[in-house]
Amino acid sequence: MNARRSTAAPLIAVVISILAAGCTSAGGSTAVTAAAAAPEQPDITVAALPAVDLASLYIAQDQGLFAKQGLRVTIEKIASSQAIINDQLKGAVDISAGSYVPYIAAQANGAGFRILAEASTLGPDSRALVVNANSRITTVGQLAGKKIGLNGTNSIGTLLVSALLAQNGVSPHTVHFVTDPAGFPAMPGELRDGAWSAAFLSEPYITVAAEKYGEQVLADLDQGALTNFPIDGYVATQNWAGKHPNTAAAFVRAIEEGQLIANTDPAAVRAAIGKYDDLPPIVTAGIVPSRYPIGQVSQTRIQRVATAMLQFGMLGHADVAEVRQGTLVGSMIGPAP
Repeated sequence: MNARRSTAAPLIAVVISILAAGCTSAGGSTAVTAAAAAPEQPDITVAALPAVDLASLYIAQDQGLFAKQGLRVTIEKIASSQAIINDQLKGAVDISAGSYVPYIAAQANGAGFRILAEASTLGPDSRALVVNANSRITTVGQLAGKKIGLNGTNSIGTLLVSALLAQNGVSPHTVHFVTDPAGFPAMPGELRDGAWSAAFLSEPYITVAAEKYGEQVLADLDQGALTNFPIDGYVATQNWAGKHPNTAAAFVRAIEEGQLIANTDPAAVRAAIGKYDDLPPIVTAGIVPSRYPIGQVSQTRIQRVATAMLQFGMLGHADVAEVRQGTLVGSMIGPAP
């Protein structure tokens, strides 16, 4: 797998827009200034998946971007976003960094969540279906009736794989999705041991699977209707965001700086992920970065997730009107932090 080449023009445009604004927040707010209000809660806990999609979080921690904003951040690693939602609603976690899917589902069930900033969208080779080294499965169509390993139940993996199957003429109802509670770090080994016929993996664990076990990519998920699909965001409860607007704004400013670095410096992505996931150079050298949105949270982008969730039965009939009208996703996008 080769790292995606980025074109100069978009990056130059990004840099110019950031410099022109001084450093815009995810809600389009004004620049970091010496007069920025101090965080109400300088010590925060962020629950995060160990995935390249969240590289800006690890870059911001490693390069002191949070500290520059007056924050002391503790990163708690999780297996999936679904696994942390209840703790977040109870106030045990301040911000979660992970898939939109379980948060949209929870919002539909009456929870109050706020997307503070976008984290990533699919890029080539950043999420994939992987088979073991000796697998006889060579096409997506051969997965009908087979077990597919996921890092979370009713997760972004469920959604992406369902869409890929449908694009290849396979009903998602004909496969058996199996959740590994240990998440991505354990999944390459489980795949080698025959737990499933294929596994949904994110970088850097696609590279781990290849380097450590000789496992092969069956299909890159960044294709067809899934191209540049929104994956992860930084999410807080509306209650927390309302009580800590300065903290939320400081967090977003640091993430924005991290996003810019992640988009323009693949080596920084590999270094940060290698450090926080304790990966050797042979693995980090092959890591393929995702795409890292900068600027105001885009309802149009995230609406793609809700629409696909409705299509594949991850939202119910009662949610049809809110999804189609855009009010479900709209309720998660508030004023700029």
